[in-house]
Amino acid sequence: MTEATQGRREQNRVARNHDLLLAATEIIATEGVEGLTMQAVADNVGCAVGTIYTYFESKSALLAALQLAAIQTLIDTFTASAESWERAISKADLDPVTAALVRLVAIGHIFVAAGDIHEREFDLLQMLISTPADLTTDSDRQEVIPLALELLDTVRQLIDHANSVGALSLPSSDSSVSRAIRWAGGINGALLVSNVGIEANRKNPPLFDGQALALSLAQDLLRSWGAPLDDLESANIFVDDLITTEQLVALRSESVIDLTTTTVSQSPSTILSDYLIE
Repeated sequence: MTEATQGRREQNRVARNHDLLLAATEIIATEGVEGLTMQAVADNVGCAVGTIYTYFESKSALLAALQLAAIQTLIDTFTASAESWERAISKADLDPVTAALVRLVAIGHIFVAAGDIHEREFDLLQMLISTPADLTTDSDRQEVIPLALELLDTVRQLIDHANSVGALSLPSSDSSVSRAIRWAGGINGALLVSNVGIEANRKNPPLFDGQALALSLAQDLLRSWGAPLDDLESANIFVDDLITTEQLVALRSESVIDLTTTTVSQSPSTILSDYLIE
């Protein structure tokens, strides 16, 4: 077999792997995790069910692959976006404290808007996290954990850096990993408040706006962690400007395992502009 033939076969396998993940994502989006079966995926892509097992040995392995793809897409967006706002921070020559708070405020906005920017990936992760059934085996979960920790470590590093430059005042006894988990868990929990389905004719429906609550919670955490109020206000103003000038969110033009099948109807900055901190 020639090298060119091997290359084509690998490309075909990667393409088919993507098609299978995409089919599984579509099934979950319409029928829930319960509707995901190997036969359903095979029917969706028009192949024999045995073909699916040459890529994923079980439904558990397929779900783990979906989680990995979703997490990687979020990491790619965080990384690309950080490059964008770092250029703006450098150009503005911000002082270290304000710059550190800008990064934390910025990543909070992106985390909150992830459900709009990468709707299927975010919904998939939320669904798998909130579903009580033990859907994946221990070995398959172990495949996902390192990448999930990598995503969490992005936040941990920003919190630790802010603490080191005096933008936050955190006790050394408090684990930096614990702080990052509380940050991510708190924001994620606030986002779920939208699921209570408050009707528009209720007296205060904005009180149950998960995205607004999540951003407010992120601000509360920064204040409680000792962020100087004047510097935090300056950071919020700077991030608001990044949003309005479309410099806050950057998407990778090419992503190996991006599961998004539809384009976002609004630009990420338009989505975020509804939640500018006042």
